[in-house]
Amino acid sequence: MFELKTALSRAHDTSPGPDGIAYNILRHLNTTSLSHLLLLFNRIWTEQKYPSQWHEAIVNPILKPGKESSNRLNYRPIALTSCLCKTFERIVNARLVFELEKQGCISP
Repeated sequence: MFELKTALSRAHDTSPGPDGIAYNILRHLNTTSLSHLLLLFNRIWTEQKYPSQWHEAIVNPILKPGKESSNRLNYRPIALTSCLCKTFERIVNARLVFELEKQGCISP
């Protein structure tokens, strides 16, 4: 639960992905709902089955500053992915960094 709450507290308020679930919603979940979310994340971890919907993104083209809008090369893509997915990835990343630092593979 500590890892989940830490991951949510470190998340920036970005736009939600295709599922429409924003960080603001996740941060306001009660303890029971957070426990269910944690069960889901642990099940994904143990079963190694990543939800296929988390492979989807909404891609928005953003015009680069000072560039002509008529040229498609003057845009950069912004991919909006699931906040649930990003939260899970943040937890996994924290675990990996902890283990790598503990084993001396990377410096703190």
